[in-house]
This record gives sequence, structure tokens and C-alpha cells, in this order.
Amino acid sequence: MRLLIPLIVLILCVFLSLIGCDQAMRQPIKEIVKPPPDSSEMVSLQKARAGVERVNERRAETYQKAEETGDFSIVFTASEDIFKEELGFRKGLWVDLVEIYRQENLENTARLEVLGNLEDAFAEKVQDGTLGMFYFTYISSFDALIVEYLCLSFEFPEKSEEERLMLFRESVTDREIVIVFP
Repeated sequence: MRLLIPLIVLILCVFLSLIGCDQAMRQPIKEIVKPPPDSSEMVSLQKARAGVERVNERRAETYQKAEETGDFSIVFTASEDIFKEELGFRKGLWVDLVEIYRQENLENTARLEVLGNLEDAFAEKVQDGTLGMFYFTYISSFDALIVEYLCLSFEFPEKSEEERLMLFRESVTDREIVIVFP
């Protein structure tokens, strides 16, 4: 019995060496598995998305009020107020984020084309006098930029706005942050 176990192991090893490995086992591993994001990055992303969700809820409420009254001029000032109240943004910060995005994508024609189409749609609605009705739809195209900036704000709360804008500039270049025009 004592000799039987080593003999079985020896036979198994010889058998495996004779039949060899499966062809797939001989090929080098080509796919690199990316490590999961840092948990602090995930928390920052969740907080940022929650902030933008609150903004979108307020946008929907404001739009509904504008629709009820037929006065869509309120959405322009309400938009800045919502950013300030929900995210702590100063007036025009989102415009700075868009400009940084533009500057960092000067060589990316596809991204600039989307941004150009968005600006053309804005201009068309201004000429038609209907921008107020579509303003929140268009401005939500920039939510990815806002989420990225918010993530940086949560990850680096000790940094000034100027320092976070520099980090944002780097992240627009390093990451796949894209404006999506509806």
C-alpha cells in the first residue's frame, strides 16, 4: 500500500509529461488585467456622481416650473444657482472646465467636432429663441467634465481651485473624458 501511492503519482506524472500541455497553455498571456481602482477613487467617483444626480434632479424641477409658467428664461440663472448650491461651484466654473477640455483636445478632431456641433446647436436655439427649452439638455452634455472635477475635489480637498483646475487639465489629457452630445 505504501508503494502504491508513489507509484500512482509517478504514473500520473509520466502520463502528463507524455501528453503535454494544451496548446492554449503554451501561448503567452496577452491580456493584461488592470488592477481595480483605488477604493478612495471609487468613493470620490460615487460622491461626484451623486452630486451630479442632485444637480439633474434640480434641473428637472426647474424645467418643470418653467414649462408650467411658460417662462424658460429662468433656467439660465437657475443653472448657475444649482451648481453653486449643490456643488459649491463659483459662477462660470463649468465654462472654465469646457474651455480646458477644448484646449487639451486641440489635436483631437473628433472631440472638437462634437464640441462644435454642440455650439452650433446652441447658436441655432438662440436664433430660434428656444434655447431655454433645451438648455438643460445641452448643458448636461458637460456632466462628464463636472464629475471629473468633482472627483478631484473629493480626492484633493486641501488643494485650491486653481490647483484642482491644473489637475483637471492633466486628467482631461490622461483619461478618456468625453463630451457626449445628445
